[in-house]
Amino acid sequence: MIHEPDDSTALPEAIQQRVDDIVSRGPGGALALAGTATAIVLLIWFAFYFFVFLPRT
Repeated sequence: MIHEPDDSTALPEAIQQRVDDIVSRGPGGALALAGTATAIVLLIWFAFYFFVFLPRT
């Protein structure tokens, strides 16, 4: 079932324009967060490899 908003639940034009501006910029923050988290995981993996695994061989 599709719910169509009526005029009583519509956002004011200024707020809707601001939301549209924010959404049009895309997911930049999410991509930056995912990239940073991936880089941290890789750094931890390399640190483990060089400081724990290699000295034991």
